[in-house]
Amino acid sequence: MSQENVELFQRWIAAVGRRDVDYVVRHSTTDVMFIAARSAIEGPFVGHEGLRRFVAEIATDFEVIAGRYDDVRDLGDDRVLAIGTIHFRGRAGGVDTHVPSAGIAAFREGKLSRWEDFRERNAALKAVGLEE
Repeated sequence: MSQENVELFQRWIAAVGRRDVDYVVRHSTTDVMFIAARSAIEGPFVGHEGLRRFVAEIATDFEVIAGRYDDVRDLGDDRVLAIGTIHFRGRAGGVDTHVPSAGIAAFREGKLSRWEDFRERNAALKAVGLEE
């Protein structure tokens, strides 16, 4: 199951970048908790309706958004640690930006049930007890 969760995470993140809300919702639990980096200000995106709102907002705000996670580790308890970057290009200014992303994805019954983006690698490592 562990490698399956790593692959599911990669496919799920790619679907967000494609704005494929049907895939995102279909591969998430009904009570999914999606805590994006910006959730510190706006609050988390909860449930399928929250995911639909998140995907609609990024489609409105960004010409390009793509997560690239080169370090994805199975944590062995239906959780995955993912470390990488998110590439953005805003619609308003067209400026390309890359920001760090490091988070923990949790799965239940083969679907994403939680994502929390800590942004910083060390913060995500600390959250799972793997401080370096």
